[in-house]
Amino acid sequence: MSLFGEYGVAFVPHYTPLHYLPFILRDGKLRSKPSLREEGFEDTHFRSKSYRHDQGRGFGEYAFLTLDQAPRILGAKLKGGFPHVAIEIPETAFDEVDFHLCRYNVAFTRVLRRDGLPGRPEGSGNGRYYEDKQIPSARTEADKREMLDKYLNDPKTMIEVLVPGALEIPVDMRITCFHDDDVQIAQDIVRGINCPQYVVQLSNDLKYKPKKQHQQNVAYYIDTALADPDWRGNGLEYDKV
Repeated sequence: MSLFGEYGVAFVPHYTPLHYLPFILRDGKLRSKPSLREEGFEDTHFRSKSYRHDQGRGFGEYAFLTLDQAPRILGAKLKGGFPHVAIEIPETAFDEVDFHLCRYNVAFTRVLRRDGLPGRPEGSGNGRYYEDKQIPSARTEADKREMLDKYLNDPKTMIEVLVPGALEIPVDMRITCFHDDDVQIAQDIVRGINCPQYVVQLSNDLKYKPKKQHQQNVAYYIDTALADPDWRGNGLEYDKV
C-alpha cells in the first residue's frame, strides 16, 4: 500500500480549466511550467495570478496536485462560471514517484523566507527548507507522515502534492466534472483523442452553473485544439476573463 493509501486517500486530484484537457490527455502527462515551455507553450498558457509566484518562490519545477477535495480556488472559479475539471490520479500511481508535500498554498501564502525574514518554522508538520525554496516542504517519508498526521484532516489546510518535472497519467485515472454539459464535452475530448480508457464522471458533491460566454470560448478553444495537435492556444486564461 502506498503512503496515501495508508492514510485513506484513494485519488489525488489535479484541478484544471476544462479547455486544457485536450492538451493533457494527448500528452498523457501533468507537466511543470518549464516542461510545458519545452513543449512550445507560452506564458499566456499559465494562470497569470499564480505562475509568477510559483516560480519566484522556488517551486516552478513542479506539477501541482492537492489532497484537498474542494479547494477554495476551485470554488471561486466555479462560482464565476468557469468550466473546470478534476484529473484524479489513483494513489497507487505515487508508489514510484518522487513527490513532495507542502501544507501552504505556494502561490498565495504571504509568510516567506526572504529579505532577511525567517519564514515559517521547520518541523512540527511543516517540513523543511530546500535549495532556493521560500516555503518549507516535506520530502522525507518521516516529514511527509508528520505533515499528514497533523494536517490531512484539518479543514483549514490545503496540502499540495508536488511532482518534479512531470507526472505520467495512468490508465485508471478519472476525470470528474461539475456540470452535465462539461461531462459531455469531456467525453467528446476523450473520443476525439482516442483514449477510451479514461473514465469521465459527474461530481456528486460539487456542482456549478457555467456562464454562456465562457462555454462558447471554451468550445472554440477545444474544437481548435482537437483539430490541430500542434496548436498551442490563443491566450484564453480565466484569471483575465
